[in-house]
Amino acid sequence: MKKLILAVMAAGALACGAARAVEAGNLDADIHAAFSKLQSMSEGYYTQDEWNSLTQQMDAIAKRAEGAQAWDQLVEMNRVKAMALGQMRRDPQGALAVLRGTLDKFGAKCPARMGRFYAMLAENNAQLGQEEEITKLIKEFEQSPYYNAEHYAFSGGQGRLEELTITRPAAKGASSIIVTMMERARRKAAFGPGKALPDVACTDLQGRSFKLSDLRGKVVVVDFFARGFTLYPRTLKQLSTAYRLHQKDGLEIVSFNMDLATKPEELSAFAQAHGMNWVIVPNQEELTRKLAGFGDTALFLLSRNGVIAARDMGEANLLQSIKDALGVR
Repeated sequence: MKKLILAVMAAGALACGAARAVEAGNLDADIHAAFSKLQSMSEGYYTQDEWNSLTQQMDAIAKRAEGAQAWDQLVEMNRVKAMALGQMRRDPQGALAVLRGTLDKFGAKCPARMGRFYAMLAENNAQLGQEEEITKLIKEFEQSPYYNAEHYAFSGGQGRLEELTITRPAAKGASSIIVTMMERARRKAAFGPGKALPDVACTDLQGRSFKLSDLRGKVVVVDFFARGFTLYPRTLKQLSTAYRLHQKDGLEIVSFNMDLATKPEELSAFAQAHGMNWVIVPNQEELTRKLAGFGDTALFLLSRNGVIAARDMGEANLLQSIKDALGVR
Protein backbone atom coordinates (compact mmCIF):
# COMPACT_ATOMS: atom_id res chain seq x y z
CA MET A 1 0.00 0.00 0.00
CA LYS A 2 2.83 2.34 0.91
CA LYS A 3 4.52 1.67 -2.42
CA LEU A 4 1.27 2.42 -4.24
CA ILE A 5 0.89 5.76 -2.42
CA LEU A 6 4.47 6.70 -3.24
CA ALA A 7 3.95 5.76 -6.85
CA VAL A 8 0.79 7.90 -7.07
CA MET A 9 2.61 10.81 -5.46
CA ALA A 10 5.51 10.47 -7.86
CA ALA A 11 3.16 10.33 -10.82
CA GLY A 12 1.36 13.42 -9.55
CA ALA A 13 4.64 15.28 -9.11
CA LEU A 14 5.70 14.33 -12.64
CA ALA A 15 2.38 15.48 -14.05
CA CYS A 16 2.62 18.75 -12.15
CA GLY A 17 6.18 19.26 -13.36
CA ALA A 18 5.15 18.56 -16.93
CA ALA A 19 2.26 21.02 -16.67
CA ARG A 20 4.58 23.68 -15.31
CA ALA A 21 7.04 23.05 -18.13
CA VAL A 22 4.25 23.45 -20.70
CA GLU A 23 3.07 26.68 -19.07
CA ALA A 24 6.65 27.99 -18.91
CA GLY A 25 6.98 27.31 -22.64
CA ASN A 26 3.70 29.10 -23.32
CA LEU A 27 4.85 32.06 -21.23
CA ASP A 28 8.16 32.20 -23.09
CA ALA A 29 6.29 32.35 -26.38
CA ASP A 30 3.96 35.09 -25.12
CA ILE A 31 6.89 37.13 -23.78
CA HIS A 32 8.65 36.81 -27.12
CA ALA A 33 5.51 37.98 -28.93
CA ALA A 34 5.18 40.99 -26.59
CA PHE A 35 8.84 41.86 -27.10
CA SER A 36 8.46 41.63 -30.89
CA LYS A 37 5.48 43.96 -30.70
CA LEU A 38 7.53 46.42 -28.65
CA GLN A 39 10.32 46.30 -31.21
CA SER A 40 7.93 47.09 -34.05
CA MET A 41 6.38 49.94 -32.06
CA SER A 42 9.81 51.39 -31.24
CA GLU A 43 10.59 51.70 -34.94
CA GLY A 44 7.77 54.12 -35.64
CA TYR A 45 4.80 55.89 -34.14
CA TYR A 46 2.17 54.26 -31.98
CA THR A 47 -1.00 55.42 -30.27
CA GLN A 48 -1.73 55.60 -26.56
CA ASP A 49 -4.39 52.91 -27.09
CA GLU A 50 -1.77 50.59 -28.59
CA TRP A 51 0.50 51.16 -25.62
CA ASN A 52 -2.33 50.61 -23.12
CA SER A 53 -3.30 47.38 -24.83
CA LEU A 54 0.26 46.06 -24.78
CA THR A 55 0.70 47.10 -21.14
CA GLN A 56 -2.40 45.11 -20.18
CA GLN A 57 -1.01 42.15 -22.12
CA MET A 58 2.35 42.34 -20.34
CA ASP A 59 0.70 42.65 -16.93
CA ALA A 60 -1.49 39.63 -17.67
CA ILE A 61 1.58 37.58 -18.63
CA ALA A 62 3.33 38.58 -15.40
CA LYS A 63 0.25 37.62 -13.37
CA ARG A 64 0.06 34.22 -15.08
CA ALA A 65 3.76 33.66 -14.41
CA GLU A 66 3.37 34.52 -10.72
CA GLY A 67 0.40 32.16 -10.43
CA ALA A 68 2.42 29.38 -12.03
CA GLN A 69 5.46 30.24 -9.90
CA ALA A 70 7.40 30.61 -13.15
CA TRP A 71 9.85 33.05 -11.64
CA ASP A 72 12.23 33.21 -14.59
CA GLN A 73 9.40 34.19 -16.92
CA LEU A 74 7.93 36.68 -14.43
CA VAL A 75 11.26 38.44 -13.99
CA GLU A 76 11.90 38.49 -17.73
CA MET A 77 8.48 40.00 -18.45
CA ASN A 78 9.07 42.73 -15.91
CA ARG A 79 12.51 43.39 -17.36
CA VAL A 80 11.01 43.84 -20.82
CA LYS A 81 8.31 46.14 -19.44
CA ALA A 82 10.90 48.28 -17.63
CA MET A 83 12.99 48.47 -20.78
CA ALA A 84 9.96 49.68 -22.74
CA LEU A 85 9.12 52.30 -20.12
CA GLY A 86 12.66 53.61 -19.92
CA GLN A 87 13.58 53.59 -23.61
CA MET A 88 10.31 53.90 -25.55
CA ARG A 89 8.14 55.87 -23.18
CA ARG A 90 10.92 58.01 -21.73
CA ASP A 91 9.50 57.23 -18.30
CA PRO A 92 12.53 56.34 -16.17
CA GLN A 93 10.54 56.78 -12.95
CA GLY A 94 8.04 54.17 -14.13
CA ALA A 95 10.87 51.85 -15.16
CA LEU A 96 12.56 52.30 -11.75
CA ALA A 97 9.32 51.37 -9.96
CA VAL A 98 9.00 48.12 -11.97
CA LEU A 99 12.67 47.21 -11.50
CA ARG A 100 12.82 47.95 -7.78
CA GLY A 101 9.50 46.21 -7.12
CA THR A 102 10.69 43.08 -8.94
CA LEU A 103 14.06 43.12 -7.19
CA ASP A 104 12.54 43.48 -3.73
CA LYS A 105 9.75 40.93 -4.19
CA PHE A 106 11.28 38.27 -6.44
CA GLY A 107 15.05 38.75 -6.23
CA ALA A 108 15.60 35.76 -3.96
CA LYS A 109 13.56 33.54 -6.30
CA CYS A 110 15.64 34.44 -9.36
CA PRO A 111 19.06 35.56 -8.07
CA ALA A 112 21.02 34.90 -11.26
CA ARG A 113 19.00 37.55 -13.14
CA MET A 114 19.22 40.34 -10.59
CA GLY A 115 22.51 41.72 -11.86
CA ARG A 116 20.68 42.90 -14.99
CA PHE A 117 18.14 44.67 -12.83
CA TYR A 118 20.86 46.61 -11.01
CA ALA A 119 22.36 47.62 -14.35
CA MET A 120 18.95 48.79 -15.59
CA LEU A 121 18.30 50.66 -12.34
CA ALA A 122 21.57 52.52 -12.88
CA GLU A 123 20.74 53.27 -16.51
CA ASN A 124 17.35 54.77 -15.65
CA ASN A 125 18.87 56.82 -12.85
CA ALA A 126 21.36 58.08 -15.42
CA GLN A 127 18.45 59.32 -17.55
CA LEU A 128 17.39 61.38 -14.54
CA GLY A 129 20.91 62.67 -13.91
CA GLN A 130 20.97 61.01 -10.46
CA GLU A 131 24.67 60.34 -10.02
CA GLU A 132 24.51 59.87 -6.24
CA GLU A 133 21.75 57.27 -6.53
CA ILE A 134 23.95 55.22 -8.86
CA THR A 135 26.83 55.40 -6.37
CA LYS A 136 24.48 53.98 -3.73
CA LEU A 137 23.30 51.28 -6.14
CA ILE A 138 26.86 50.15 -6.86
CA LYS A 139 27.55 49.74 -3.13
CA GLU A 140 24.22 47.95 -2.63
CA PHE A 141 24.96 45.54 -5.47
CA GLU A 142 28.51 44.80 -4.30
CA GLN A 143 27.19 43.94 -0.82
CA SER A 144 24.21 41.94 -2.07
CA PRO A 145 23.97 38.16 -2.57
CA TYR A 146 23.49 38.88 -6.29
CA TYR A 147 27.02 40.19 -6.81
CA ASN A 148 28.96 38.16 -9.34
CA ALA A 149 32.51 38.96 -10.40
CA GLU A 150 31.94 37.97 -14.01
CA HIS A 151 34.67 37.98 -16.62
CA TYR A 152 34.53 38.19 -20.37
CA ALA A 153 35.44 34.87 -21.93
CA PHE A 154 36.47 34.05 -25.48
CA SER A 155 38.21 31.27 -27.37
CA GLY A 156 41.37 31.96 -29.33
CA GLY A 157 45.11 32.27 -29.16
CA GLN A 158 45.62 28.99 -27.31
CA GLY A 159 43.55 26.64 -29.40
CA ARG A 160 39.90 26.34 -30.37
CA LEU A 161 38.92 24.18 -27.43
CA GLU A 162 40.76 26.06 -24.68
CA GLU A 163 38.81 28.98 -23.28
CA LEU A 164 40.78 32.06 -22.28
CA THR A 165 39.25 34.31 -19.64
CA ILE A 166 40.27 37.95 -19.45
CA THR A 167 39.33 40.92 -17.32
CA ARG A 168 37.83 43.79 -19.26
CA PRO A 169 40.07 46.75 -20.01
CA ALA A 170 39.57 49.73 -17.69
CA ALA A 171 37.44 47.81 -15.18
CA LYS A 172 37.65 50.03 -12.11
CA GLY A 173 38.35 48.13 -8.94
CA ALA A 174 36.15 45.15 -9.78
CA SER A 175 35.93 42.44 -12.37
CA SER A 176 32.13 42.50 -12.43
CA ILE A 177 30.58 43.29 -15.79
CA ILE A 178 27.54 44.70 -13.99
CA VAL A 179 29.67 47.10 -11.95
CA THR A 180 31.40 48.24 -15.13
CA MET A 181 28.00 48.94 -16.69
CA MET A 182 26.86 50.84 -13.59
CA GLU A 183 30.07 52.90 -13.59
CA ARG A 184 29.33 53.88 -17.17
CA ALA A 185 25.79 54.86 -16.18
CA ARG A 186 27.23 57.02 -13.38
CA ARG A 187 29.34 58.86 -15.93
CA LYS A 188 26.25 59.38 -18.08
CA ALA A 189 24.35 60.76 -15.09
CA ALA A 190 26.94 63.52 -14.75
CA PHE A 191 25.64 64.79 -18.09
CA GLY A 192 21.96 63.99 -17.69
CA PRO A 193 18.87 66.22 -17.88
CA GLY A 194 19.32 69.54 -16.13
CA LYS A 195 23.11 69.45 -16.49
CA ALA A 196 25.29 71.33 -18.98
CA LEU A 197 27.64 69.98 -21.63
CA PRO A 198 31.28 71.09 -21.65
CA ASP A 199 31.51 74.27 -23.72
CA VAL A 200 34.05 72.86 -26.15
CA ALA A 201 35.70 74.81 -28.96
CA CYS A 202 34.94 73.13 -32.29
CA THR A 203 36.03 73.41 -35.90
CA ASP A 204 33.59 72.14 -38.51
CA LEU A 205 34.25 70.57 -41.90
CA GLN A 206 34.35 74.01 -43.52
CA GLY A 207 37.03 75.19 -41.09
CA ARG A 208 34.70 77.46 -39.11
CA SER A 209 35.38 77.73 -35.37
CA PHE A 210 32.61 77.99 -32.78
CA LYS A 211 31.57 76.98 -29.27
CA LEU A 212 28.34 75.30 -28.27
CA SER A 213 27.53 78.37 -26.18
CA ASP A 214 27.38 80.36 -29.43
CA LEU A 215 24.15 78.48 -30.19
CA ARG A 216 22.27 79.63 -27.09
CA GLY A 217 18.74 80.70 -27.98
CA LYS A 218 18.32 77.68 -30.26
CA VAL A 219 17.28 74.12 -29.47
CA VAL A 220 20.33 72.03 -30.33
CA VAL A 221 20.70 68.32 -31.03
CA VAL A 222 24.28 67.27 -30.29
CA ASP A 223 24.79 64.05 -32.22
CA PHE A 224 27.76 61.66 -31.95
CA PHE A 225 28.10 59.23 -34.82
CA ALA A 226 30.34 56.84 -36.68
CA ARG A 227 29.48 55.76 -40.19
CA GLY A 228 29.46 52.10 -39.16
CA PHE A 229 26.82 52.45 -36.43
CA THR A 230 24.19 49.80 -37.19
CA LEU A 231 21.16 51.88 -36.18
CA TYR A 232 22.48 55.28 -37.23
CA PRO A 233 20.68 55.38 -40.62
CA ARG A 234 17.35 55.31 -38.74
CA THR A 235 18.46 58.09 -36.38
CA LEU A 236 19.78 60.05 -39.34
CA LYS A 237 16.43 59.80 -41.09
CA GLN A 238 14.70 61.25 -38.02
CA LEU A 239 17.28 64.03 -37.72
CA SER A 240 16.88 64.94 -41.38
CA THR A 241 13.11 65.11 -41.02
CA ALA A 242 13.36 67.21 -37.86
CA TYR A 243 15.84 69.64 -39.46
CA ARG A 244 13.75 70.03 -42.59
CA LEU A 245 10.58 70.71 -40.60
CA HIS A 246 11.91 72.74 -37.70
CA GLN A 247 15.06 74.61 -38.66
CA LYS A 248 12.77 77.61 -39.11
CA ASP A 249 11.57 77.17 -35.52
CA GLY A 250 15.08 77.48 -34.10
CA LEU A 251 16.46 73.95 -34.37
CA GLU A 252 20.18 73.38 -34.90
CA ILE A 253 22.06 70.09 -35.18
CA VAL A 254 25.74 69.56 -34.50
CA SER A 255 27.04 66.11 -35.47
CA PHE A 256 30.38 65.07 -33.98
CA ASN A 257 32.10 62.34 -35.97
CA MET A 258 34.09 59.66 -34.15
CA ASP A 259 35.82 58.05 -37.14
CA LEU A 260 39.36 59.12 -36.33
CA ALA A 261 40.80 57.59 -39.49
CA THR A 262 38.23 59.18 -41.81
CA LYS A 263 39.55 61.82 -44.18
CA PRO A 264 37.63 65.13 -44.36
CA GLU A 265 36.69 64.53 -48.00
CA GLU A 266 35.23 61.11 -47.13
CA LEU A 267 33.22 62.58 -44.28
CA SER A 268 32.01 65.41 -46.51
CA ALA A 269 30.88 62.91 -49.15
CA PHE A 270 29.02 60.88 -46.51
CA ALA A 271 27.28 63.99 -45.18
CA GLN A 272 26.26 65.10 -48.65
CA ALA A 273 24.99 61.65 -49.61
CA HIS A 274 22.79 61.51 -46.50
CA GLY A 275 21.45 65.05 -46.59
CA MET A 276 23.28 66.21 -43.47
CA ASN A 277 22.88 69.91 -44.18
CA TRP A 278 23.90 70.96 -40.69
CA VAL A 279 27.14 71.40 -38.77
CA ILE A 280 29.57 68.44 -38.95
CA VAL A 281 32.60 68.34 -36.65
CA PRO A 282 35.26 65.67 -37.36
CA ASN A 283 37.33 63.59 -34.93
CA GLN A 284 35.69 64.06 -31.53
CA GLU A 285 36.39 60.76 -29.76
CA GLU A 286 37.80 62.48 -26.66
CA LEU A 287 34.62 64.48 -25.99
CA THR A 288 32.53 61.37 -26.60
CA ARG A 289 34.43 59.43 -23.95
CA LYS A 290 34.04 62.25 -21.45
CA LEU A 291 30.28 62.30 -21.96
CA ALA A 292 29.95 58.48 -21.90
CA GLY A 293 28.23 58.71 -25.25
CA PHE A 294 28.75 55.33 -26.85
CA GLY A 295 26.55 53.09 -28.92
CA ASP A 296 24.22 53.46 -31.86
CA THR A 297 22.25 56.24 -30.15
CA ALA A 298 24.43 58.95 -28.63
CA LEU A 299 22.43 62.16 -28.65
CA PHE A 300 21.98 65.18 -26.40
CA LEU A 301 19.04 67.56 -26.73
CA LEU A 302 19.86 71.04 -25.43
CA SER A 303 17.19 73.56 -24.51
CA ARG A 304 17.44 77.18 -25.64
CA ASN A 305 19.46 78.06 -22.54
CA GLY A 306 22.01 75.32 -23.25
CA VAL A 307 20.85 72.89 -20.55
CA ILE A 308 20.42 69.19 -21.37
CA ALA A 309 16.72 68.42 -21.83
CA ALA A 310 17.19 64.74 -22.76
CA ARG A 311 19.84 62.35 -23.98
CA ASP A 312 20.01 59.17 -26.05
CA MET A 313 16.49 59.52 -27.42
CA GLY A 314 15.32 56.51 -29.41
CA GLU A 315 13.88 56.58 -32.90
CA ALA A 316 10.29 56.46 -31.67
CA ASN A 317 10.54 59.59 -29.50
CA LEU A 318 13.35 61.65 -31.05
CA LEU A 319 11.14 63.86 -33.20
CA GLN A 320 8.58 64.39 -30.43
CA SER A 321 11.32 65.30 -27.92
CA ILE A 322 12.61 67.93 -30.34
CA LYS A 323 9.13 69.35 -30.88
CA ASP A 324 8.55 69.49 -27.13
CA ALA A 325 11.80 71.42 -26.62
CA LEU A 326 10.88 73.82 -29.41
CA GLY A 327 7.34 74.27 -28.11
CA VAL A 328 5.76 73.40 -31.46
CA ARG A 329 3.20 70.81 -32.51
